[in-house]
Amino acid sequence: MAFEELLQHVGDNGKFQVLTIIFFMLSSILTSPHDYIENFTAAIPAHHCHIHLLGNPRFEANVTINLTAEALLRVSVPVGPNQKPEQCHRFRQTQWQLLDPNVSAVNYTDPETEPCLDGWIYDQSVFTSTIVTEWDLVCDYKSFKYFAQAIALSGHLVGSALCGLISDRFGRKPVMVSCCLAYGILSTCCAFAPVFTIYCILRFVSSVCLSAILNSTCVFLFEGNSSKWQLVATMLFSLSGSIGQASFAGVAYLFRDWHMLQLVTALPYLILSLFSCGISESVRWLMATGKTEQALKELQRIARINGKKEVAESLTSEILISKMKEELNTKRESFRIKEIMCKPAVFKTVLFLSVLGFSVTFSFYGLLLDIENLGKNIFLTQFLLGITDFPSKCLSYFILKYINRRPSSGFSLIIIGVSILIPIFVPKEMYVLRLTVYLLGRSSVSVLTSILIIFSNELSATVLRSRIQGVLFFTSRTAATLSALVLSTRLYFVHLPAILFGTFPLVASVFAYFLPESFNLPPIETLKDMEKRYELRNKSPRKKQRKDLLATTEC
Repeated sequence: MAFEELLQHVGDNGKFQVLTIIFFMLSSILTSPHDYIENFTAAIPAHHCHIHLLGNPRFEANVTINLTAEALLRVSVPVGPNQKPEQCHRFRQTQWQLLDPNVSAVNYTDPETEPCLDGWIYDQSVFTSTIVTEWDLVCDYKSFKYFAQAIALSGHLVGSALCGLISDRFGRKPVMVSCCLAYGILSTCCAFAPVFTIYCILRFVSSVCLSAILNSTCVFLFEGNSSKWQLVATMLFSLSGSIGQASFAGVAYLFRDWHMLQLVTALPYLILSLFSCGISESVRWLMATGKTEQALKELQRIARINGKKEVAESLTSEILISKMKEELNTKRESFRIKEIMCKPAVFKTVLFLSVLGFSVTFSFYGLLLDIENLGKNIFLTQFLLGITDFPSKCLSYFILKYINRRPSSGFSLIIIGVSILIPIFVPKEMYVLRLTVYLLGRSSVSVLTSILIIFSNELSATVLRSRIQGVLFFTSRTAATLSALVLSTRLYFVHLPAILFGTFPLVASVFAYFLPESFNLPPIETLKDMEKRYELRNKSPRKKQRKDLLATTEC
């Protein structure tokens, strides 16, 4: 509670906090399209083999004829099962007899075909250019599009694993500033990638930077605000991501060329990276790592920005040390990954939170990849995915403000699981019911994601918070990668993916019970505080536990 008093002393809801939250909201809006931008930049348009007749329609007798493009396509490319031109083959010889309306399939044998030896012709009615049309990622190379998405996801795995270690050792601000600048540069370079391999490498490294930004942002919002404003700041950040997701549909609609779309999403981040230099280092982290003098300078800077110059001048290192005496006297340790395995409280917190985070992300991507129920218009679908987040995230604000973390987490997981399993038994003809259940599950995912952001920060000690967040991000990104692989099991049993996506959150709901409650309790500063939470949870009734925790954390 000592830090809470210091933050209130220099101002916990002033100009500094407003500017910081605005920065993180803009950051969220700009980075939110990163994971799904390839829904547009890697869209696969309708295509067929390139045929010379479309440029020089002549009979073998060298007699020019007036034929439509549809007629020339009919005699050059076979028709597929969907009654549209075959995408990957063409006739070896021009089939002029197909122009005769009296000729049917029974009148001649199947003509010989060959692969598209001269490239493809792409439909440009929706997208003028994509990476698919740029590098011909169709037919035998169609899987390369999904390789690019998988490589980007693996970048998140690396970034979430490394940024927590670096942030806890060198500070939150250096990671944020360097990764903001790197992300803007790398995302811009993606638009000018000369070959597909370089494009994939740039996407991978930019995903590493994005994970570091997201990790640092969550920690900044928690450590840089008082307990009464942490929830508001987190919800505004979460809502800004939904704004970015919904507005990106309009941006993608305006810019149909993938180079332009990539640039439009990347260039603003180069400008925003300049403002990242103005954010302050986490005072909680500075105090937890013994950097008292730097913490004093940051608090004085916050007081000046908030218009409290007298407070800034009167604040001294002696006052700071006296206020934070208990934290400063805590033994400083150089924590490594093995600490997570050696400390029971840390191990249990990471394990249970990882199960919850894995389940919600695993199921979320299961829902996200099943969006055909929302329509075939990709721009409208993208808009609906973002706009439906608003009511659920507003609801999560009241849940976080008035309801305990454990029951709200467990109940949300149950709703997610049930909403995925129910459509298995609902006929596809009952479109409205299936859509309603889908949106219910989508909303529950948004609610639970907001809860876990707050819950995980509240249960993590300051000295390990960024590292624990990195582990949780790594677990979530692993779940996202695995969910795409699970969809391939439809080849063996059509309902198997839905069963897996629905069962995981139901099982994970049990793990929420084993976590200690953190609702209306002060933040955890040290490892000793984490251990006390579990000790008091096991020994005390709920009301007595809350009183005991408040008593042990009073200054």
